[in-house]
Amino acid sequence: MPYRRRCKGVMIGVLSAGLALIFPGCSSSSKSNGTDSAGDGGSAIHLDAGCMIDRVDKPSESFHYSYKYASAATWANYEADITPTSIDGTTKDSMGSRPVHAVRSNSDGWDSAVLALSSLTFTALTGRLAGLDGTSAIASHGVEQVNGYSATKYAIDTAHANASDQQTLETLFGKGSFDEGTVWMGPDGCAVKVMLDEVWPIDNRIEKRHYEIARIKK
Repeated sequence: MPYRRRCKGVMIGVLSAGLALIFPGCSSSSKSNGTDSAGDGGSAIHLDAGCMIDRVDKPSESFHYSYKYASAATWANYEADITPTSIDGTTKDSMGSRPVHAVRSNSDGWDSAVLALSSLTFTALTGRLAGLDGTSAIASHGVEQVNGYSATKYAIDTAHANASDQQTLETLFGKGSFDEGTVWMGPDGCAVKVMLDEVWPIDNRIEKRHYEIARIKK
């Protein structure tokens, strides 16, 4: 089964788990480089993190991939060295530690390794960023050298969004939701680093979630 089809199944699983509203993020065809042509209002900004899994699946260069997630209920820590011909890494979570290894010549093994380095929580993150796209919660902070890439830095803070956008985000994510973090978008239109803290109102309680994602050029 091709990886993209598997990834679609992951998104369906997230929806059935009741995570409010999830947007496709595992397969990205966006050509945006994250440029904000309308100033700091955010109207032209697209923050694409789902494309990181595309880069793992079809790497054109060697890089180190990392994904970290933490909430009160669970946590995950994935690390892998990616080359155009191999994947070597480890996934760790509350269930234990597992090695991840694949070579390009073995397509089934490659698909399994890519799937192991993805996560339902990762898909939830890409959906969250998609909901923030084009809102005043995002502000551009210029270009920086990050992880070996020339990247455009964007700050996320839903507390700074205008009243209209705050109402829209509350409709999407629930009353009392909150996002704060930073995304660095690479010149290829894909994130090179993401740090995000979010708050979800779920079943009359507040759940806090923390994400860190990075690809580091080798």
